[in-house]
Amino acid sequence: MKIAAFCMPVSTVSVWKTILTLCAMLASGVVFEGPARATVITLDFAQNPTLPSAQGMIFYTDSGRPESDFASILDGNRFRLDSYTTTSPNTDRTAYYYKDNVFDHRTDLEMEVRMKVIESSPFGFGVAVFNSNAASHFIVNKTGYQIYQVTSGSGYDFSSGFNTFKYKGFGATNTYEFFVNGTMVASGARPGGYANSNQFYFGDGTPTGGNARVEVQYLRYSNVNFSSGGGEVPEPISLATWSLLAGIVGLRRARKRQLG
Repeated sequence: MKIAAFCMPVSTVSVWKTILTLCAMLASGVVFEGPARATVITLDFAQNPTLPSAQGMIFYTDSGRPESDFASILDGNRFRLDSYTTTSPNTDRTAYYYKDNVFDHRTDLEMEVRMKVIESSPFGFGVAVFNSNAASHFIVNKTGYQIYQVTSGSGYDFSSGFNTFKYKGFGATNTYEFFVNGTMVASGARPGGYANSNQFYFGDGTPTGGNARVEVQYLRYSNVNFSSGGGEVPEPISLATWSLLAGIVGLRRARKRQLG
């Protein structure tokens, strides 16, 4: 049985034009990607002074109150999250942002935030990602940090100015490193994850751990192998593309034999 498309004449000019077009696309940096893409999320509030919900994150609170009661942009360059409600300042309220299905524990991870903790009682501001296999979770309050379920450190002053916190997770070994202002202060094995879940979140994620009032200059999340240099992890050229090129060349050779 013949397929009509294969019976169509293919000119030498059109064949080489197609090949040259594909080669030009590759040379110019066009990348043919496979279905799997790494996840990179960047919230830089000096560059984009809008709430995280306007940048692809989802807001959640258990209070029934609107996002505007908890979140705002200050001076066009930083984000403020305040889970101390104005009507009941001592009431513990959950208020955080999240995105689902963005974590692969087998791939390297980096979470970085630059912020100031104005008030906390006592848990603080958390940044976390987890699936059913592993959890990467750090919390910062006014005077210290906690790597959830692993370790903690105290004796700091995180309320007077902005500080940078970075968490690095290593997919191959399921270990982590945690840095405060560029100095590694903790490292070890990551704890297990949570069944039937896959989520990245930041904010006051606890219904029983107190409230937090923070100002954030930027927050970055990257689930990309460190050896790849960051960004998304593309395939240099897909098998389908090579098959297309080979098919075009094969058609040209077959036509030359027919004409010869």
